[in-house]
Amino acid sequence: MKKFWENKKLLILVLVAVEVVLLIVNALRFNREENISYSSDDLLLAHKNLETNTIEYESGFYADHSNVEGAYVVTKPTFLKKGIYSVTVDYSSNAEDNWHTCYMVLDAVGDTSEGKTADLVCSDHTAMPGKFTSVSALSWVKYGTEFEVRMGPETDASGDNIYVLVNSVNITYMKGKTIANETTKLFLFFALIDVLVFLFLLKRKETVSFLKGKELTIGVMLFTLFFSSYPLFYRKLYFGDDIYYHLRRIAFTAEGLRSGQFPVHILPGWDNGYGYAAGVGYGDLLIYPSAILIILGFTLQMAYKFYIFLTNVLSVFISYFAFKKISGNERVGLFSSVLFTLIGFRLHSIYSGATVGEFGAFTFLPLVILGLWEIYSKKSKKAYITLALGVTLTLSCHVLSTFILALVIPLFCILMIEKTLQKEVLLPLLKALLAIVLLNLHFIVPLADYMLFQNMRGNTVNDILWNRGQELVHLFNLQKAAFLDTGGFVGLGVVSIAVLALAAGFVLTGRFKEKTGVYLRLFALSILLIALSLNSTFYFFLSDKMPLMYKLLGNMQFPWHFLDVSCGMVVFWFAVTMGELLRYEDKSIKGYIAMASLVLLCVVQSEELLGDVIKEGNPITSFDSNYLREPFYVEFSIKDINTGLTSMYQDMVLPEGTEATAVVTKKNGTTLYVQADNPTGEVVIAEAPLWGYRHYAAKAKGTKIACYMAEDKKLAVEIPAGYSGLFKIYFREPWFWRLAELVSLVTLVYLLGLHTFVIKLTRKNNIGQL
Repeated sequence: MKKFWENKKLLILVLVAVEVVLLIVNALRFNREENISYSSDDLLLAHKNLETNTIEYESGFYADHSNVEGAYVVTKPTFLKKGIYSVTVDYSSNAEDNWHTCYMVLDAVGDTSEGKTADLVCSDHTAMPGKFTSVSALSWVKYGTEFEVRMGPETDASGDNIYVLVNSVNITYMKGKTIANETTKLFLFFALIDVLVFLFLLKRKETVSFLKGKELTIGVMLFTLFFSSYPLFYRKLYFGDDIYYHLRRIAFTAEGLRSGQFPVHILPGWDNGYGYAAGVGYGDLLIYPSAILIILGFTLQMAYKFYIFLTNVLSVFISYFAFKKISGNERVGLFSSVLFTLIGFRLHSIYSGATVGEFGAFTFLPLVILGLWEIYSKKSKKAYITLALGVTLTLSCHVLSTFILALVIPLFCILMIEKTLQKEVLLPLLKALLAIVLLNLHFIVPLADYMLFQNMRGNTVNDILWNRGQELVHLFNLQKAAFLDTGGFVGLGVVSIAVLALAAGFVLTGRFKEKTGVYLRLFALSILLIALSLNSTFYFFLSDKMPLMYKLLGNMQFPWHFLDVSCGMVVFWFAVTMGELLRYEDKSIKGYIAMASLVLLCVVQSEELLGDVIKEGNPITSFDSNYLREPFYVEFSIKDINTGLTSMYQDMVLPEGTEATAVVTKKNGTTLYVQADNPTGEVVIAEAPLWGYRHYAAKAKGTKIACYMAEDKKLAVEIPAGYSGLFKIYFREPWFWRLAELVSLVTLVYLLGLHTFVIKLTRKNNIGQL
């Protein structure tokens, strides 16, 4: 037995074998069939007796407030085991499309608290509007106990004048989703254990050696990650301005992946299934991990929180890596990562603005700054790769952030013109530009295709650009949100004033010596970027005197998008000034005191912002796929579409008076299978419940049939004369899109391989020098 415990490899093999067995046993535990149906005769009418403060029940399937105040319909209490369930209600109602006034939800009977704080089930309030006769939603039961389906008007006055008549209720256990979800969670737990066992059992010496002396680094990183993520620990989401747009993106990217589409260019569930080409006009790299979680049975809420957590992790590590190199000091790099991750504008973007693309792109800004710094300081032969990857990853998350970079980087190069024109600088810049184009062909080609030939609606809002920035007074402190749905706006925070003031002191006193002129121009650029984020007469002047320039700038939508780069520059100044202070031993204590004070100031103000979100924010849940499928205004879509059509027509539409018929028999994402019969001798044009984006195709018995955008912007399909049988409508990428993806992939592999080679070569040379 002693030899067994000493044989570490055997121990790990046994551990893995046990884990595999447990995974199988766990899957079998959830392998069951369960379907519960209620007819109208099985239902109860419920209301709260205000005198006894108890819920009273009587038989009934119809509820309004005319006879019984606060009445609603419920199913009889039913025991449900842990798992994912689909709840379907057939009904009739006169309610509007608003879940606040009339809804269904799965409730735990035993949890009598007003906020259901026992958290026994994740179940959204699903609207029961009059325009539907059936609604369905998923619920995640966390603990086996008795549950009831609650249906009907809200119990307060907002439910008055609303009626609901429930015909039937069906609860179906989702075996596949539950097994996938529970297996994934257990697998991830085991994977974490295996990594720890591997590091501290098989590779104990190497692990201890690597971790030695990194106590502060690990502690500060963990604190930063926890602090930036702690609002995620609430069982609900805090509402943000753009949250529903991005919840849709995650949910429907998952639907697209499930249907076999990759990359997902057309989000299939949008506009009641008509689709939206977000994948063409919006970077979605970081959306995919969250979408995969949806496929594995996790809630949309969890997938959204994971997106935030992932960006927090990346922000901590990428900013540490970049600013450590820029400052030349590990401690400065570490505390720069705290400042970068917790700076006001980033936290506002996450928890108040919910600008998912923007704070995703912000994650990679340090790579852009590092790439430019290394190119101009001639520190690294691979600097152009860093710059190219930084810009590419930015574009993969947010087009508007890339547009800002496309304005700022050339401006920076012009300010540094004497260096820019040097061969050692100009050549890497040109290499970076070529690499950026090749890396992003997979995005540029589809975008150009749709913008040139699809008549798309863009992002321009230049009519009121001067009113879409921020007031200077609001950039440095907490601004209360108007309706308390979101927290306050902190653009830069007080710490930014301190950092910029310190930078000004360094520049004015010539602390940077022969580089003072360079840093003076960088400081001027930093102030200019802050000025460009404000409401300003400057934008009105451009509109009045330089309309073409104004129209170009209008593509950024909001001037405060410049705050992304402004925050990055603040952290850059923190890194270079603190690095300069710590370079000399006699000044190192002052440097540490200054660094600690600035970081503490940032943490204090960040806590004020996050505290405001938690205290004043509006908590929501969102598992309601019915609500997410409703038409939603978007910027990158076909011009002049009438979203009202999406509710009117959910099947094939043929011309009036024709003898032909066409019915959708199956829908898988954006793919439709249609049973058609055209006994006439002429081609009949049928309109599918899809928007008419380019590159849809249709096949009938292996032969392509014509499809194109109709006058009402829907997809029109020509049913051949005399045709009878199934045909398929599907989205397929043209060959030149696929070619662009291949070029981008080959470029990425080449650059990463070259990057690795340069690192190895550099290390070899350094060893030789030693």
